[in-house]
Amino acid sequence: MIVFLDRQHAGKPDKISDRGASIEPAPEFGLGMEAIYTGYLSMMIEEKLLQMGAKVLSLSDGPYSDRHKRVNEYAKNFPAEKMAYLALHLNCGGGDYGSYFYFPGSEEGVRLAEIICHKMRERDLPKIVRHLPKASSPDDWTKNAYYTIRGVSKPVGICCEPLFMDTHREYLTLEKLREIATGIALALVEWGL
Repeated sequence: MIVFLDRQHAGKPDKISDRGASIEPAPEFGLGMEAIYTGYLSMMIEEKLLQMGAKVLSLSDGPYSDRHKRVNEYAKNFPAEKMAYLALHLNCGGGDYGSYFYFPGSEEGVRLAEIICHKMRERDLPKIVRHLPKASSPDDWTKNAYYTIRGVSKPVGICCEPLFMDTHREYLTLEKLREIATGIALALVEWGL
């Protein structure tokens, strides 16, 4: 199995100051918080996946369409492998849940999102009250998630938004992010079997 981990908001050449959602300034870095904590989460997922024998390729720069083209090109080299693409985000806006968005009509996307949600429910994350698999669409409030995965072809695309940084500040520690990363990695391995 190959997993493409895309750390979002960490390098858009056309919007270099877009560092994602922010709960407060990060003066020591001069950056928004989402880019930083998503980076930690991405590395922890990668570490866990590698320990479990998965192959991982990380991305973090360029417009979504360019990233998707690169992933599709890379995927051609591994026609027999099962593959997933995760667009990693952390949310803001006062929610009490995590969401895992899949491309409309993707049966494997539904399956992977449901497995991730199941694994997240098994973690010790009491203040994240729901873990929702959700179809994305260009026509409603899920459109931002839709655009993060719409150009990916063979790998199954999931936009991961496991928490709201403003509601779940206590999860912005390395220990708690590792719990989330472990749940996501375990789900990917179970799905990939």
